[in-house]
Amino acid sequence: MGSRFDKAEDSPGFLLWQVTNSWQKDIRLALEPLELTQPQFVLLYSCKWLNERSGMPGITQVQLAQHAKIDVNVTSQVLRTLEKKGYIKRGPHPTDTRANVITVTESGAVLADRAVQEVEKADRAFFSRVGDELPKLNELLGRLYERE
Repeated sequence: MGSRFDKAEDSPGFLLWQVTNSWQKDIRLALEPLELTQPQFVLLYSCKWLNERSGMPGITQVQLAQHAKIDVNVTSQVLRTLEKKGYIKRGPHPTDTRANVITVTESGAVLADRAVQEVEKADRAFFSRVGDELPKLNELLGRLYERE
């Protein structure tokens, strides 16, 4: 039994795969000069963003993983790399002895701000192809995301 699609591009899953790969390539190229991978960027900027909005002295690894929708073990590995590069610090949580709080260093904050500008520039170029339909695309993607 074969596929129900006459052309591979008629499969929404395959098309999403192709679009995702194309977008990830553009983001990889945007982040390359900053020596960041996409997971490093997502976690670094998310950490900065969440810390700025939380009003607390740092966020936990679990909070960060949940926000970014990245596996906790992968999050830990990426954070280890960011810590070695001097972009984040991990310290004891004030109330939970099992957790650490994660904060962004000054150099990490500067890099995160530079990186988000490059990523958003790449996003604007990539998604410009849909023109005025971008809000509709966001709505449709949001509906797919709601499943989780």
